[in-house]
Amino acid sequence: MKLSCLKKQLLATGFITFSLQLFANNINITVIDTDHKPIENAVVYVKESLAAVSENVVIIDQVDKEFIPYVTAIRRGSAINFPNNDEIRHQVYSFSNSKQFELPLYEGNEFRPVIFEKEGAVPLACNIHDWMKAYIYVVDTDKFVLTNSNGKGELTNLKAGQYEILVWHPEQGVDVSESLQSVTLGNSPQQLKFTLAQTPKFKAWRAPKGFKRRGY
Repeated sequence: MKLSCLKKQLLATGFITFSLQLFANNINITVIDTDHKPIENAVVYVKESLAAVSENVVIIDQVDKEFIPYVTAIRRGSAINFPNNDEIRHQVYSFSNSKQFELPLYEGNEFRPVIFEKEGAVPLACNIHDWMKAYIYVVDTDKFVLTNSNGKGELTNLKAGQYEILVWHPEQGVDVSESLQSVTLGNSPQQLKFTLAQTPKFKAWRAPKGFKRRGY
């Protein structure tokens, strides 16, 4: 039997696809700072350009006068809802280059999704509570992960091939392009370590929980 005929039969039975899935593998990531301490909430992702998604909705909550979570990674085209689960009103906004928007004073779980069409970092703030800060990072890939408290993350189920990996963090002291590392993935997992110099972000003073101020 000719090789081309055999290949067609294998494709028809799904054997080749199944075999490729068997060889899918992972990239294990560690992100640390210059003092060798783990960095949590670093966005690790594959550099590529995929089509934008639609009908993908993510939640960033507001609880106890804080945004939860602190860092959110989404794929371009995703929408985010900002429910307010406090008993006071919040005003959410961003003046970033990637997305400028404002949700005027509101309370409750009003459904007002914001769509993020451009990749990049989107810092969030509340116009009423200066200490409320959070970050959205929009990527152009479906291959991304946030690091945990140990600075660890894993990009899973990747096919064999060469990948360029980038890392972003709110306190990153350099442009995200300077973090790029290339890795060739074969039939075994790969390890990547990133060391990021950090520049702490200013965060306004927050009144202690026992502090009472009407409407604040």
